[in-house]
Amino acid sequence: MAFHDLTPNKSAPRNAKSLLGLGPKFICTPKFTTGSIFASYDCLEVDFHRRVFFAGDADSGNDTIQDDSSSSIPPPESKLFVRSNWRPDLLDIPDWVSARLSKFYVRVQRLYTKKQAASNILPFQERLLETLATDPIHLYPLADKGLGPCAVLYEQYVEDCLVHLLNTSVYEQLSEEEAREATTTLKAQILQWLEDFEHVVGPKVAEFIEHHMNSNASSPYGQFYIMYKIHKGIGKDGRWPTRPVCSDVTSIPHALGKWVTEMLLPIAKDQPSYFKDSFVLKALLDKLILPPNARLFTADATSMYTNIKTEAALQEIGAFITEHQAEYLHLDVEAVIAALHLVFKNNIFALGDTYWRQTSGTAMGTPPAPAWATIFYALHERTMVPRWASNLLFYKRFIDDVIGVWLTDPDPEKDRELWESFCKNMDSWHGMEWECKTPSTSDLNLYLYIPPFSSHPRGVFTGTISGQILRIRRLCTFKTDADERIKEFLSRLLARGHSADNLLPLFKRAEENATAYLTRSPEEQASKEEEVR
Repeated sequence: MAFHDLTPNKSAPRNAKSLLGLGPKFICTPKFTTGSIFASYDCLEVDFHRRVFFAGDADSGNDTIQDDSSSSIPPPESKLFVRSNWRPDLLDIPDWVSARLSKFYVRVQRLYTKKQAASNILPFQERLLETLATDPIHLYPLADKGLGPCAVLYEQYVEDCLVHLLNTSVYEQLSEEEAREATTTLKAQILQWLEDFEHVVGPKVAEFIEHHMNSNASSPYGQFYIMYKIHKGIGKDGRWPTRPVCSDVTSIPHALGKWVTEMLLPIAKDQPSYFKDSFVLKALLDKLILPPNARLFTADATSMYTNIKTEAALQEIGAFITEHQAEYLHLDVEAVIAALHLVFKNNIFALGDTYWRQTSGTAMGTPPAPAWATIFYALHERTMVPRWASNLLFYKRFIDDVIGVWLTDPDPEKDRELWESFCKNMDSWHGMEWECKTPSTSDLNLYLYIPPFSSHPRGVFTGTISGQILRIRRLCTFKTDADERIKEFLSRLLARGHSADNLLPLFKRAEENATAYLTRSPEEQASKEEEVR
């Protein structure tokens, strides 16, 4: 299968699979090879000049400007900044630098000659690509969970979007004039927030937020789209369930949301149910000693983001950080609470030529949404999990997915009552709902790995193999299980057109790298991961 045909009558063009089957990450060869490298050379020259200018300057890395007039406590270190256009004066750069760069540029330029490139797709695929891009009937969105491309009718996609947007308890429609006025007002409010709290965030972050607001001024709205949750199966109403997403990278509050994320993440990571990733979860599970009455369970929140009532979350999270501000010295409570109101009460977005405001819930796609959701439900878990300590041997949550170990009661009827009571307890937090179940698998992944003729740099595919083999070796407890999954990975790459002669040396090197990594101590592994980041 090359894609998921979700059209009612399976009306997607049959030959679409020859193009969609290449995968969403496939890169077509440009019509012409790279000719001039002047743009890249200019970036190299600026970077090299800066390094020469600051060579030997021990304080060159500390360019944070402190405003002692407003606060004696410096703002916390932030990763948010506007890339500087500054370059040293040429009079401050030694002559040998320009000479060496010029020789380097001349030699490198000889390697690049603009000429027509051979296409890596067939002529009929090129025509099909143009046809699919201009098809007025079909759309080809991606499925949720990375399960590959789908085919839907245009009308079907719009109706599936409206299933969410016409829920008046979550969204309201705006006219273009109302939307423009709302974003103008929001920008003024954020500028006022910067004026009030610049001493808290620091000048670099303030510049970052204002810069992004100005950059997004021409189109200040988030962009709404949906992803098809094919792993859930088609509904009783004949519709496929979808996940609403609002990409707010072009919106006015996007940059402020990035700062809010930096403030919320340490709090989210401090919650008892939090775990970083599957590797950490695996390490925690390895330490468990399971009695005979242990039963693994999972729980999935029903539309978690949209079901988080904004006012309730603002009140609960605001009260929590106010009460525990002595534990989180990195944040200013007043500034964070004010920023939370600006970000989560002003999600204004567009869908085509329509404009909407989210009046309740959280927009998936907003930078602080994962940390916000993690903290909000953790406030309920702080009392819920201890209450069920005699039955919960293990309980962890990654945003809207819970994994736990339930200790069953010897009396089946009593155990059923306890389990149902626990599930109801999970639902008793501001109207949120959870589906508790035993784990199951449903392999709908199309495994559309990059084909060998995609125009990716060679290192991308090498990294895919190294990363996947290391992941398998780290997550599988038993070597035989890992070996079996690596064989499956190899067979899937072979099915994508890669040759065994090319793959086997890469697999051998990846195995060697994985073995070297796994023989390191946890501290050395963490240090290595930090170097990569």
